[in-house]
Amino acid sequence: MTDALQEGRSEKAGGLVDVKKAELAVALFLGIVGLTAVYQSIDLGPGWDESGPQPGFLPFSLGMIMAVASVVTALQAVSKADGGTIFEQKGEIIELVRVGLPMVVAGVLVETVGFYLMVVAYSAGFIIWYGRFRWYKVIPFAILFAFVLFRILEDFFRIFMPKSMFYSDSFPF
Repeated sequence: MTDALQEGRSEKAGGLVDVKKAELAVALFLGIVGLTAVYQSIDLGPGWDESGPQPGFLPFSLGMIMAVASVVTALQAVSKADGGTIFEQKGEIIELVRVGLPMVVAGVLVETVGFYLMVVAYSAGFIIWYGRFRWYKVIPFAILFAFVLFRILEDFFRIFMPKSMFYSDSFPF
């Protein structure tokens, strides 16, 4: 039970954002992103040919999943009587910034440091910061995760992500 309910106030009065409106806004945004991915991937070829998946296969599939999930989310939000509010306390906004700001920085730096080094830095940093694990235990698994991701995207799906300035045959990131 929240502090707002314990003090006799309504749940709606304590928060800054209505949950129902937030869910509808996110569903609309993700639906637009998903449909954009579907539309753009049609030019690349969303199917399979004799050599395997065409370049548009993965973006088409992920776009369809996003579009369907956004419709389901919107329907669930509309069917709710009242979802309450979010951001009732200042600490909740601070947590959002603690998670969101590194994501924005990672997105901006992906062109400079490359996708796979960004994955290593972001995943390791997040696990060390939030999970409170020791860096020497996390770094090898973050590198292994990026390497497996590299092999899946580049070799299986043939999706070539931005590489770092250190890219070579001996250092595939």
